[in-house]
Amino acid sequence: MNSTHGRRAFLAAAALQASGLGSIWAHGQSPAGKLKMGRRGVNICGAEFGVDPSFHNGNPGRFGQAFTYNSERTVAYFATHGLGLIRLPFRWERVQPRLRNALDKAEVDRLALFIDWAQKHGASVILDLHNYGRYTISRDGRPIEARIDQTIAGHAGVTRADFADLWRRLANRFANRTTVVAYGLMNEPHDMADSSWKAISQAAVDAIRATGDAKPIMVAGESYSNSEHFTKINGPKAWINDPSHNIIYEAHCYFDSDFSGSYRASYDDELLRDPALKLRGKKRIQPFLDWCARNRVQGIVGEYGVPGGDARWLELLPPFFAAIDQAGFDACYWAAGEWWGKYPLSIQPGDDFRTPAPQLAAVARRVR
Repeated sequence: MNSTHGRRAFLAAAALQASGLGSIWAHGQSPAGKLKMGRRGVNICGAEFGVDPSFHNGNPGRFGQAFTYNSERTVAYFATHGLGLIRLPFRWERVQPRLRNALDKAEVDRLALFIDWAQKHGASVILDLHNYGRYTISRDGRPIEARIDQTIAGHAGVTRADFADLWRRLANRFANRTTVVAYGLMNEPHDMADSSWKAISQAAVDAIRATGDAKPIMVAGESYSNSEHFTKINGPKAWINDPSHNIIYEAHCYFDSDFSGSYRASYDDELLRDPALKLRGKKRIQPFLDWCARNRVQGIVGEYGVPGGDARWLELLPPFFAAIDQAGFDACYWAAGEWWGKYPLSIQPGDDFRTPAPQLAAVARRVR
């Protein structure tokens, strides 16, 4: 979601309450002229929850209280409903509490168990490092959200080499898990200032490839991965050099007026400002699709979502889906997860999995 502060506030509150991609990410039409539709999937959230003001790498929160990996029932539910491409958000500070040191065994075991659930139910997993281009460290007893390659008090707090080291270790751990169909390098890098996201992401790709792992790597666009402004923000050219030629560029697309996914204004207010509201999703995703086509690269919509409380928002989805299906791109709905409570965009079923969310019928693709 494009609004970091809004989402983090909700995640903190929620915590307190508590089959491969290569063939489906090929761009365009098949040789026979048939539409090559991508898969539809879902973000299953919870492992990135619990990022409160005291959060840092030495205080990452307690599993089961601050954050969760949900349950096998949730994985099975969405796999059964045609949303078996699962983007799994998790936090760097938890999986690697000390930079350039071994991964945390308990956290890696949780990731592995989730992957086991997905494999059992015929789903696929995208590992999504949900850190916004940052890593929160403790300095002088207070948390500092350090931007990668940012200089803090004359010293590099977290570097691109640290980031590359993390992904080298994750690749070594999960390269042979075929259920893991892509690595999402970083969710929504933003406000990177003099840190070069292009150089940072290239360093991570280089580190993964140096292990011999040719798995697809998802590289997000800067500025919250905004799809409509993808060229303006990231420039006209694709930037990753990959010897395996297996890069997927990632954009996010929300349909409210400020692109944030917060949906603060009502549908009626949005319609008053924009009579062409029903086509807004198609309008916003098309620049990203065009950028990918010009660069002859693969793409994915890592996040999109609409409120379930007003059925008129669902009417924006068919034109949006038509555009991404024409490109043959996958898309993961934001969001599922057992700790969302009354979150308006949640697609998690209610009443102990007996009541589908209003968005499900519009989003799910029939299992083929």
